[in-house]
Amino acid sequence: MRKVASIAILSSILITAIFTLRRGYVSHAQTPQSVEFKIEMVSGHEAAAGRVIVKYRDIKSRGSRQTLEQSLDVDSDNELGGRGARLVHSRSWSTAAMVSELSKRDDVEYVEPDYVAYGGAHDSPNQVVAILDSGIDYNHPDLSPNVWSASAPFSVTISGATINCPANTHGINTITNTCDPLDDHNHGSNVSGIIGAAGNNGVGVTGVNWSTQLLGIKWLNSNNSGFLSDAIDALEVAIQLKQAGLANIKVLNNSWFAGAFSQSLLDEIQRAEANGMLFVSIAGNGTANDGFTKGGHDNDNGTTPTYPSNYNEPGMISVVATDNRDALAFFSNWGNKTVHLGAPGNIIFGTLRNNTYGTFSGTSQAAPHVAGAAVLLLSRCNLTSAGLKGVLITNVDADAALTDKTTSGGRMNLARSLTTCIANPSIVDEPRFYVREQYVDFLSREPDSSGFQFWTQNIESCSADVGCREVKRIDTSASFFLSIEFQQTGYLVYRLYKSSFGNISGKPVPVTRSTFLIDTRTISNGVVVLAPGWEQQLEANKVAFTQTFVQRSQFIGLYPNGMAAADYVDKLFQKEGVMPTTQERNSAITAYGSGDTAGRAAALRQIAENAAFQQKEFNNAFVLMEYFGYLQRDPDAAPDGNFDGYNFWLGKLNQFNGNYIQAEMVKAFTSSIEYRNRF
Repeated sequence: MRKVASIAILSSILITAIFTLRRGYVSHAQTPQSVEFKIEMVSGHEAAAGRVIVKYRDIKSRGSRQTLEQSLDVDSDNELGGRGARLVHSRSWSTAAMVSELSKRDDVEYVEPDYVAYGGAHDSPNQVVAILDSGIDYNHPDLSPNVWSASAPFSVTISGATINCPANTHGINTITNTCDPLDDHNHGSNVSGIIGAAGNNGVGVTGVNWSTQLLGIKWLNSNNSGFLSDAIDALEVAIQLKQAGLANIKVLNNSWFAGAFSQSLLDEIQRAEANGMLFVSIAGNGTANDGFTKGGHDNDNGTTPTYPSNYNEPGMISVVATDNRDALAFFSNWGNKTVHLGAPGNIIFGTLRNNTYGTFSGTSQAAPHVAGAAVLLLSRCNLTSAGLKGVLITNVDADAALTDKTTSGGRMNLARSLTTCIANPSIVDEPRFYVREQYVDFLSREPDSSGFQFWTQNIESCSADVGCREVKRIDTSASFFLSIEFQQTGYLVYRLYKSSFGNISGKPVPVTRSTFLIDTRTISNGVVVLAPGWEQQLEANKVAFTQTFVQRSQFIGLYPNGMAAADYVDKLFQKEGVMPTTQERNSAITAYGSGDTAGRAAALRQIAENAAFQQKEFNNAFVLMEYFGYLQRDPDAAPDGNFDGYNFWLGKLNQFNGNYIQAEMVKAFTSSIEYRNRF
């Protein structure tokens, strides 16, 4: 008996629409009000009542923290995740009051509500995919053959509690802190079936993977909703299981969304990324009131952010839902800067709990198609999470309906992705993959269509000529550092730090990679050179960023408010090591004006954009960006541990008067084992 195919595998969609749902099966309806699940509204968002997520600064003593918590009537204070956050509950204080009180304190790094989040509605037997959801029906005949079982007893510690589980456990429940992830809703079982319902067993449906390992981490309750603290715990479980060698998890399916930014959740997602996991996220589902209007879709995540999708982390891939005609599903959110590709998500027939089957619609059903594809790719290709993401994004089928709704403008094509990665054992040698990485590494964004096609064709024009391809690859990559876009954003950030503070104490560079990335993403936000209005956007970004920059405590500490214009300007020129002409000095003094924020920012910008200074720092910045971009680290980070490599390449680039081809600098970085091992 042949099985009913429930999903779109490879390049075609196999779903026939029977009926259309106004919304996904899973909705915001009926948030529980039980003793265990009390909520309150905080700034328009639902959150756990009387409970906050707080991270104290290192300088805070345990004694003073206890005194503070006594004043807040705290009855529980538990470690949350692996980045120092704590989950704190008060018997009598409201969440809003706790946030207000704690946010005033210098010894608190951040405090935020424990927001409510909601579930939105062939073979890789050695690959484990963790499904963070409402659980999994591990007794279902179409799921049980592929359910993960622990090979030995194990323990995990979450929110201050240690959970000891026996061998053959199928996952974790972070709500009850038990070893039983049994689904009590349906959502998690449906998602699990899309990823890995068993094949060739004569019953039911098939998943993207006919044989795989499905690890259930239950954090959504029987109403398919939960708190972000439980989601953080769920991520922590996956990380600890991988670190302990019990489950080699490389893909995390997250078919859920929340409406508010959470730093603690972002921290834990970054921990998962650092542990080699690809976080597959949904774009989210709109509602009848604000998601589907007479004029069409109004579900832009760029206007109304949806998390985790809007974190847009390197280790994340976000998915919109498409229907059986490759149109954007009516309920699907989208985002042309944060959502990457489409996958089937409308009227998906699949597994439900209690040995049943049914239909779901939602971006929740789109994401597991991508997670399943990622797991299947891993069974054929040796890829990191960055490699997985790049292969999936650069091998989509172009889809007019998604052109301005996703960064790739296309729907996932698993067949092409498999063909591409199998044909390119070192995936970074594939032109489309390589070009996309230049955008991501140097411009901090996904490619625009015209630029992507131009630079890809620049390499592919060489056909099979290996020497030609090498030269084109080097020229293509260097062009991103030399581009107007980078010179006016990333290089400007570098120069602002150098102008203001000189080099970091004991180091030959002015800024660390982590600081550089945050500021570069801010100043480059929305800028795509040659796109309509790009010059106005860039100028607005520069003005806003420099005005914020001069108000930072580090800057004010060296250049106090009220400085005389001449003193302010002369000190900046002295710090950057450039002797200005009389005209340049006077112009900066004039820009300073009365010394208000706008004037201080304008003078700093003139000095940082000084032509002689740009030339002076060009080689230094070029070498530093080789480390920041290609190697994704600071020059003195492991494995180097010092600046010997940086100094070597700077000396070589200076020796050849900035000629990166003769210095073989770009060639060396892009052919290095460290770079190629990223993918």
